[in-house]
Amino acid sequence: MTVVLVGVGADTEHLRPALELTEDGAFDYIPIPESYPTIEESTYGNWQLHHRGGYASEFVDKISPRGEDSDWIRDSEQIASHPVHHDPNFEAMTFGDRRRQGGKGTTLVKYLDSTGDDILGFYTGMREGPDDSNLNRFLYGYMTVESVHDLSPLDGDEFHDAIEQFPQNAHAKRFAAAGTPKHDDLVIVEGCRPTSRLDTPIKISERLDRAPWYQVSRRFADQFNVRGGQKGIGRKFPLILDMDGDSFIETVEVGF
Repeated sequence: MTVVLVGVGADTEHLRPALELTEDGAFDYIPIPESYPTIEESTYGNWQLHHRGGYASEFVDKISPRGEDSDWIRDSEQIASHPVHHDPNFEAMTFGDRRRQGGKGTTLVKYLDSTGDDILGFYTGMREGPDDSNLNRFLYGYMTVESVHDLSPLDGDEFHDAIEQFPQNAHAKRFAAAGTPKHDDLVIVEGCRPTSRLDTPIKISERLDRAPWYQVSRRFADQFNVRGGQKGIGRKFPLILDMDGDSFIETVEVGF
């Protein structure tokens, strides 16, 4: 039984202003912008902010689908109509990532089993309010792992048949629109209950005055048995927790 936390979610490379907590400490999950053809129907214009109220397009000033400085979209109508890359998808309980070039796929295959006992959690950087200049890392959701599917050895019809088994996954929606995958080294995790998008995220980092700028806090490392202790997570590296899924869920839901 293993718990893996991966750093995914909209950050300042893809979206401005930075994500932030509301005054009462709640968090509205906003995905990164899609950078590939997709059949995804969720856009920034219809993505509801349940705590802040309204829609994501009313909060977001600009988006960068490819995460490049030359790629910024500032036109409000274009932002509102732009599809999100809905990954993780807590409602459909699915997540996918590539194995190579900084993807989390290799970690998912190495540490997670298709037993219904492991947990995949998600964290990202966010401000604690409008006056906060830091982007500390917060755990904002998790899903119980039902199955892990490594599609990287497949090609052609085998890949096509395999990815069609996950129609709600953001990478499958890319494939359905384009006919070719953006990444052919995909790992897809299918979740089951209990799965939760946290209304009040859990702070897992502390700010440093030098690179890597953020590290796992001592409190979180001790409480959640982070392998390697106070690791640097400036680049949102995966974290492995030496605790079982039930203990993780109890600690998260009861309050940390």
